[in-house]
Amino acid sequence: MNTTTVGTREEIFEDLKKIINDTFKINTENLDIATKLFNGGLSLNSIQLIELTVAIENFYDKQLATELLTEENFQDIITLAEVIKNNF
Repeated sequence: MNTTTVGTREEIFEDLKKIINDTFKINTENLDIATKLFNGGLSLNSIQLIELTVAIENFYDKQLATELLTEENFQDIITLAEVIKNNF
């Protein structure tokens, strides 16, 4: 768990790779910041997006506001990293 403030977008990207690997046990070496989370890329389903949200909240020891839990905010890693950077 990381209870310090979040870092740069690149540091958040590395955090997200770790969170994705730990949560879904998939190799994240080939992920880049533009990787889609659903509809291509990782092709996560709705349950997996919930699992990812919970894992992110646990990692940073903070909760995402309900209004941030939108399809647009979870479209790809770069967008999600910006949401985290701007709201944690």
